[in-house]
Amino acid sequence: MRLRADQKLFLSYLALSAAVVVALTLGVGSTLRSHLTERLSSDLRRELFLSRALYASRPAGDPDQVADWLGGLADRRVTIVAPDGRVLGDSELPRDSLTTLQNHAARPEIVSARRARGQVGTAVRFSTSLGNEQLYMAVQAADGSVIRVADPMSEMHAAVARVQRGIFGVGLVSLMLSALLSFGFSLAITQPLRHIVGAARAMAAGDLSRRASLRGKDELGELADALDTLAGELQRRLRQLEGERAEMQALIDSMAEGVIALNAEGQVQRANPAARQIFGLVGDPRGLSPQEVARRPAFLEVVRRALHGSQVRPVELTQDGRSLLATAQPLPGGGAVLVFLDVSALRRLEDVRRDFVANASHELKTPLTAIRGFSETLLDDELPAPLRRQFVETVKANADRLQRIVDDLLDLSRIESGGFRVEPEIVSVTETAHEAIAPARAQMDQKRVRFVTDVPPECEFVFADPSALRQIFSNLIGNAIRYVPEGGRIEVTARWAGTLPGSPADPREWVQVSVGDNGAGIPSAHLPRIFERFYRADAARSREEGGTGLGLAIVKHLVEAHGGTVDAESQVGRGTIIRFLVPAPDDPETDDELIGSHRDTEAQR
Repeated sequence: MRLRADQKLFLSYLALSAAVVVALTLGVGSTLRSHLTERLSSDLRRELFLSRALYASRPAGDPDQVADWLGGLADRRVTIVAPDGRVLGDSELPRDSLTTLQNHAARPEIVSARRARGQVGTAVRFSTSLGNEQLYMAVQAADGSVIRVADPMSEMHAAVARVQRGIFGVGLVSLMLSALLSFGFSLAITQPLRHIVGAARAMAAGDLSRRASLRGKDELGELADALDTLAGELQRRLRQLEGERAEMQALIDSMAEGVIALNAEGQVQRANPAARQIFGLVGDPRGLSPQEVARRPAFLEVVRRALHGSQVRPVELTQDGRSLLATAQPLPGGGAVLVFLDVSALRRLEDVRRDFVANASHELKTPLTAIRGFSETLLDDELPAPLRRQFVETVKANADRLQRIVDDLLDLSRIESGGFRVEPEIVSVTETAHEAIAPARAQMDQKRVRFVTDVPPECEFVFADPSALRQIFSNLIGNAIRYVPEGGRIEVTARWAGTLPGSPADPREWVQVSVGDNGAGIPSAHLPRIFERFYRADAARSREEGGTGLGLAIVKHLVEAHGGTVDAESQVGRGTIIRFLVPAPDDPETDDELIGSHRDTEAQR
């Protein structure tokens, strides 16, 4: 059975007190018995020598009577033993019983008295004739007889027992008082210890705010202070570790790179959101094997090398059409950490860069080749004047085209590099569209192209940069003019789009503006790429019409600079519609004033 500290202390005090009582009782009894025995021996010795002297000076007579006389004087048992061991007289026994007594020659005290003449023989033994324990002392008389004096030990034993009972009774009372005192003392001593144990258990269970808080200045108080200091330090360290862990977790979770931690058995311990997205992991990925994460041999090879303690340098992998740059680092205690960087966008940008360089070189080379060729021809002095003029016009046309390509490249570079800043204001869709077609009016009249606007009053005004909106219309309408047949139609429409679906954090409302034509249209296979730089659905015709291949790319960037989106819809032989979103004005009163002013202007026209 497990005992508490107070119980152990109480039982220790109780056992110590009981041992003291028992030792005191036994010690006093032994000491008292030894003292009484010495005292009785001294008295018997004196009486023995007195009896021997009286026996020597006695008148001649019966030995038994002498024994009775000596016994009466000393108040002791006196026995006279003949040299041959026969009992001649005994003060405690009648005369007629003497003949029945055993021979005493072999009694220890008789033997000792005869061996050392004049010396006293002593023995303590049980008397068979009297039936009790006796202290015997004997001495040899002058006539060879032995005079023996005896006294029972029962009285001495009774006196010792009475003293021991008294001491034991007092000891029991003292033991009970000691038990009460030791119980209270043990509780008082162990109460702070129990308080410290309770505080320590609470701290071990995780409650580091618990304190022992003892006021004492003894060792228990110092222990409580040390425990409180330890708890405070642990609490501070744990808060620091939890803060660092939260920061590390937030850092790992916010990383664009996918991070997967594996234990020594190769099971997933942690995967950040980027890794779960890259590998399509749903739910808690902990416990998954590498084969359950991805079955690609290259991925499993990276895992195998890392788990075998090898550091894996950047290796490019492919996962679900993505290009991943994988690195791995083994952990000292087993396991590994794998990092995956999605470089798909970088690879696409490299492809776009290569395509851009190739396309730009091709687009610039075409007019430059024409300019160089016709310029060399113009150096011929015998060239006819009409042909010379035709060549000069061709050189000028290609130079103008080259200028447009350079201008568009500069505009696109300025927009993409952040040099262009949108400065929105409330502008009219209809007026901006008319301003955009003004430079191309002659070309439209030449092809008899009709220009129509369908803009309801609530969609007339948008919150956009005027020059950017004008350039958007100019590029879109310019493309439409190039591709519509003679007598074709170009239409600018606007419709209320409201808030963007799926964007609750964006409270702005939008207007959808469309520029459509009834031209040749674009095959559906080319629609996803028409907003790329230098991409042409019909490269030959586009160059014949003088297009740079950058107009729709500029339109996309300008619309996105306003926060909107742009898309295209086209059918071969039926025309193309380009739609884009621009923000609507936020002030309804201003809208009403501008709408009224616009209506007055239209009435004057």
